[in-house]
Amino acid sequence: MAWDPWGPVLDDLEERVVAAETGDLSALQGWEPPTSIRPMDDEEQHRANGILGRQRRLLERLRSERAEVAASLAATRRPAPRRALSSAPVYVDRVG
Repeated sequence: MAWDPWGPVLDDLEERVVAAETGDLSALQGWEPPTSIRPMDDEEQHRANGILGRQRRLLERLRSERAEVAASLAATRRPAPRRALSSAPVYVDRVG
């Protein structure tokens, strides 16, 4: 059995996607596919497409959640400004 150069690369990407799906979005930062590896074969391409599908579903979920939060914030009733409980200070000059 020959060494699979894409195996560790896809394992790393999949671990990062799992971390992002559970809330650690920073796990996806800085990942780039290697450029010095042979092209993927059909099996590796199939696995990579599965990981890409998970990333796209995660992105859609994040967009949906962001829209829900924005709608919730927009619907939040903001209290009206209140006047100060005490009146403004009055200064009296006394002429001696």
